[in-house]
Amino acid sequence: MKRHYLHLVMSLLAGACLAAASCSDSDKDIKAPSPNFPEAVSPTIGAGETYTIEIDPNQDWEVSIPTATAAWFWIEDETQKVWTLRGGAGPARIVIAAAELEEFDDDRVCEVTMTMGGQSKVIATITRGTLDRGFTLRTCQLDEYGDFIYNSDGTESGLAYLYNTDPAESVTLTWPEGYSAFSMPILVEANFEWVLSKLPEWLEVPSKTIGEPGAKIELRLQGDASRYPLDGADETLVFTDKNNAEVSYGIPISIPACRDIFSVSGMSAETKFNAKAEYFNSMNGDWVSGSAMGRVQSIDGAKFSHFEEVKHQWGDPYLSADAEDLAWLLLTEEPWDSTPGSDVVQSRQFTVGVTENGGEARKAYLLALPAAVAETISNPYQLIDAEIRDEYKQYLVTTINQEANPGSISANNPAGMTEIGAAFEKLPANDWYIGEFGVRDGYKLIYTKEWSNDPKSTLTVDREYTGVAFFDYDLQLMSGGESWLSVRETAEGIIVDMDPAKDKCGDSSMSNEGIAHIGFAVFTDADGRFALIQCIYDENYPIGGDGDDFEVKFAMPDLVNGATLVQITRENYQEIAGGNSNLLSSFTENLAMGVQLYMLTYTSAAPSNAVLEVSPYQLIMIMPMGVEWLDYEPMSDTQILISMAKPEAEQASYGMVQFFDSSWNMKCIVYCMPAF
Repeated sequence: MKRHYLHLVMSLLAGACLAAASCSDSDKDIKAPSPNFPEAVSPTIGAGETYTIEIDPNQDWEVSIPTATAAWFWIEDETQKVWTLRGGAGPARIVIAAAELEEFDDDRVCEVTMTMGGQSKVIATITRGTLDRGFTLRTCQLDEYGDFIYNSDGTESGLAYLYNTDPAESVTLTWPEGYSAFSMPILVEANFEWVLSKLPEWLEVPSKTIGEPGAKIELRLQGDASRYPLDGADETLVFTDKNNAEVSYGIPISIPACRDIFSVSGMSAETKFNAKAEYFNSMNGDWVSGSAMGRVQSIDGAKFSHFEEVKHQWGDPYLSADAEDLAWLLLTEEPWDSTPGSDVVQSRQFTVGVTENGGEARKAYLLALPAAVAETISNPYQLIDAEIRDEYKQYLVTTINQEANPGSISANNPAGMTEIGAAFEKLPANDWYIGEFGVRDGYKLIYTKEWSNDPKSTLTVDREYTGVAFFDYDLQLMSGGESWLSVRETAEGIIVDMDPAKDKCGDSSMSNEGIAHIGFAVFTDADGRFALIQCIYDENYPIGGDGDDFEVKFAMPDLVNGATLVQITRENYQEIAGGNSNLLSSFTENLAMGVQLYMLTYTSAAPSNAVLEVSPYQLIMIMPMGVEWLDYEPMSDTQILISMAKPEAEQASYGMVQFFDSSWNMKCIVYCMPAF
């Protein structure tokens, strides 16, 4: 019985416990809340940016992003990069970051998944957008002369040149004066890595053909001198994204025609030789052995033509291209380089020389014809009539003059004699005095100053002479102390002295010939009389010093554009000065001193063909001293190019280029007026 009761009690207790347990589990299921996921969002962010997701979970949670997008997205956990983050119930922030690596063609997408209460949900779909490509090309700035402007003051840091502000729609190569090729500096900027993938065959490959993102890349585009197109060409430069060959930027590029490129330099308008075939160097005022040298720049086909001025027995001289007439003229020309890969435009040297002259003075003309002109000329006589035809005068390079054989007496320093007011020249073979005195050679010696018998007037006699006899104007012998002429010997030669105060027939000379004093020195050797010197002293004879013989003109007057040149005289100086009192005062002062004056006016900052041809000079100076807007460049011994800029408000409105001889005697002033 007891055992039965105990069994019953245990059964009841077990049932009660089972019932209690069953009620506890049911209550718990009812109290557990549902996960409160945030609303899903789909933002787009840029490279290097972040996006914050605000959450307020009601139980433990986990947020994760796929490992497949780990290169572009991550979760920021304070300073750490993670791809899974956990937390408990309560407000929290999830910060999703995107990599800074910019891309141009592919959007990167990341899904942010949140897991909570055994459930998972995508709470954000984040897109990292693509970057727009940026590409600009700018060309170099040009100055008023068409030259490239250097970045001399560092305006654009680290760059060699200054560039135009606006992007270029096209590129045109140019050939500034003094350069050796077609070229154009450009500046390329892009936010992607680029490669220069295409360029014309007439362009050299630049030193750099790949650019880094964000860098300023200077490229010197230079024509390939061996591939210049004669008539110019238009092509395209192509810049391609190095990482996507389907993306490219094309910039039109052109090269001008080179068919008409033609220039001759280094030659003076007049090339002088003495009878010994020595060349007169006007820069040092002396005769030197050898030939005059110049350069011609052109395409293949340019040619030289030359003509001698032949004296006609019964009429005016005429021009000849016959070989026998030109045998004394020695023209050499550097041959055209026709090897494969040689330049289309070449600069070649040429020389002009002469043979020794045993007779009368000789003159010739040298023309250089561009290829386009030369191909139309089959006979040199097409270029001339009685003189060079007008349409071909522009191609005249130089006039060649060779002195006559000096005979038995010659001047050691003709240019030096001019500086001291003296002159020495040979008389024509048929001169009356030569026949009257029965000599082979006759000369004229002129003094204008007391010091004209300076050592610069030394003469050389080519033989031993036994005596000198002196005759007055009436061809009467002057003996001993009554002669106003005498000859003294020096180590360098002889010097003729003239003392006009002792000339007894000076009045007669002046009344009959318009010459103050005249006499004759007759030289004798073992065979008798062989030479005479007609000696003249005339203070008013126009030799040197006053600049009367100094000439300034345009080297190519028919082709000048943007410049004018006017000689200033006593008749027009007031008109040229206008209302400028400073100019008027300067003109008046210098005209009174006998200085040659010219006014050079530029109506363009870069006039064309404005090179000046000037008489020989030794020294040159710009006034006012230190003026910056006025400058000059010698092009040859007797050619200069004057450059002018616009003066500042506080600067003088005109300047002067002054020419002097070796003794600092002023020969000429060219007033320079910028009127642009």
